[in-house]
Amino acid sequence: MNRKVFISILAAGIAVSGGAMAGMGPGGDHDRGPGPDGPRGHIFEMLDTNKDGVISKEEFEARRDADFAMADTNKDGTISPAELSAYHQKKIEERRKARERFMFERLDANKDGKISKEEFESAGFFQHLDKNGDGKVTPDEIQWGGHHHRGPGGPGGPGPDDEDGPGPQPE
Repeated sequence: MNRKVFISILAAGIAVSGGAMAGMGPGGDHDRGPGPDGPRGHIFEMLDTNKDGVISKEEFEARRDADFAMADTNKDGTISPAELSAYHQKKIEERRKARERFMFERLDANKDGKISKEEFESAGFFQHLDKNGDGKVTPDEIQWGGHHHRGPGGPGGPGPDDEDGPGPQPE
C-alpha cells in the first residue's frame, strides 16, 4: 500500500474518532457533558441523521466522509501530516470550548449568565475531594497521580466510589 493511501486511511479513522471526541464531556469522558444523556447521546444523535433510532452504515460513512473532507483542506483527496495536525488541533479546541460551556452551565446555578462567589463556593469542590466526609482531604482521597481527584469525567467528575453522579453537587 503506498504511503498516501495509508495516510488517507489512517487519517479517515482519526477524523471519524476526532469528530466523535468533539462531543465528549469534560476530560474526554463519554458519559458526561453536553448532549442528551451525555455525549454518547449527542454523538448518536449527530450520526443518526434520519432520527430512526439506529446508525446505518450509510449514515456512518457520510459522517466519515464529511470529517475527511474537513481535514483535507487543500482538497487533493489525501490528508497530509500538517492537515491532520490542524484538524486535530481544531477538534481539541472544540472540546475545550465544550468543556468550558459545560462547566459554566453547571456553576451558574441561577442561569443569569454569571457565576457569583456564592455559586462558585456552593459547587462543593472541597466536599467532592473529601471522600469520607471527615472535613479533611488526605493524599489517598486526592490521588494526584491518577484521575481519582477528578473522577472519570474530568474536573468535577465522580470518583470511583461516588454514587451521587457527576462532579461536585451544590449543597
